[in-house]
Amino acid sequence: MIKTIVATSIALGLSGCALIDAYLMKYDSNEYRLVTEIRADAQSYKSNCNDHEHSLKNAQSISDKTRLFMLYSQYQPHNKTVKLASIELNKIAQGLKDQYQDNVPSVGFCEIKFTSIEKSAETIQKTVGDKPR
Repeated sequence: MIKTIVATSIALGLSGCALIDAYLMKYDSNEYRLVTEIRADAQSYKSNCNDHEHSLKNAQSISDKTRLFMLYSQYQPHNKTVKLASIELNKIAQGLKDQYQDNVPSVGFCEIKFTSIEKSAETIQKTVGDKPR
């Protein structure tokens, strides 16, 4: 009987914490806009991968935007998932930018990286969009 009471108490306590966390987590239209812009830019920039100069500028631009998104998400309360995802997204974009500064990457590499940024941004977009309004 005591085990049942303890198990029930733990279950109710955990679900209560989840409800509180969900209540505190709020939709942020600025955060959603930033990640949507990153996704749209990656889609657009992917088509310019055959032009090295254009791709160099695009890699710098998307790196700057993912850094802005990472910094914006950094101190948002109850936003750990998006914060960690924004850090990883910025690492992908930073890696692309670094490759363009040090080398002349192939068109395929460029397309794969921008596709990766696009897909990651889409996943983050879904997470941000699912927050309660």
